[in-house]
Formats: sequence, structure tokens, C-alpha cells
Amino acid sequence: MSTVDQRKARSRHKLLLAARLLPLATVVAWIITIVVPTIDSNTSDGGNEEGPSLTITSLGHSPVLLEYLDHEAISIWIGILTLAILPWLVGASKWWSAAAVLFGAALLWMLSSYLITPPIMMWDGQTEDGTPTGGMEVGRPAPGFAVYAIGALALTAAGICGWISSSGSTAALRHRGALDPDV
Repeated sequence: MSTVDQRKARSRHKLLLAARLLPLATVVAWIITIVVPTIDSNTSDGGNEEGPSLTITSLGHSPVLLEYLDHEAISIWIGILTLAILPWLVGASKWWSAAAVLFGAALLWMLSSYLITPPIMMWDGQTEDGTPTGGMEVGRPAPGFAVYAIGALALTAAGICGWISSSGSTAALRHRGALDPDV
């Protein structure tokens, strides 16, 4: 094996390692955002002491109650865990890489939608003496927002690394004649 081939093999190995480790960073980010909210209505002005608040974590709305589980958040968790485990089991193939890039891009799109159209909650009620009360809570980015973005970017980068590492190996094999280019 020539020096150039050895360098390419090392580069491919590093990319494959990045494709395996970066999704684990996404899992860590999602674990952090269970307790550190991504969206919170109490972040800008000290919050509302008397009314309800709007808090969103990686498990959905907080507090998380089993009877009100957020199916979208659970689906995202399943997708992230699946994408984090698969490169260790089957390697970072092109289909896995494409799925990781698309899933990461969808997470970033969802995150940007919170900025474009912030979640709101309107409420009304009465005090004990019958005085009407009410208000509106607007969810704003909280500290977990940045952690969420880093996790989504890590997943996207993992997909790109996996795609490059799998493309390089196929091209090298085709160049050496090990693969039939007509297949």
C-alpha cells in the first residue's frame, strides 16, 4: 500500500469515527435538554409568577406527564437513538448518512420554526373574588436552544462525514477495478 493510499485510509477511518461519535453528541445534547428547556416563556422578563408558563424540552412540554406524552418528541428521540446506534452496528453507509443529514436538517428546520413562529399559550380564569384574569405566554429561546442546535448540527455533520467516508471507499475500489462500474 502506497503512502497516498495509507493517508486516504487514515482519513477515511477518521471520517468514519466522526460519523460514529457525532450522533452520540446528539444523544448527549438531547439528554441535557430534558432538564434544560429549549423554549421557555420565563426567560426574558423574569417570568410570570402567578399564571402558567410555557416550557418545552426534548421530551415535549414540561412538566412531562405520562398521560400527556408528546408523540412528536418521542418520535424524535427514537430517530436520534436509532441513528446513533446504527453506525456502530452496520457502519456509516450512504443510506444511513443520507438519513442522518435529512434528520439533522429537519431538526434544524423545526428549531428555526420556533424562532419564526414562537409557540404561544393563552389563558384566562378568575381570581377567588371573581375578578377576571388572563394572559398570554410566548415561548422564547432558552439556554437549551443552543444545546439543541449543537446536537442537530452534530447529527448533520455525522451524516456528511459518513457520506464522504463511504464515497471515498467506493471510488477507491472502483479505481482499483474491484467494483464493476456498470453495476
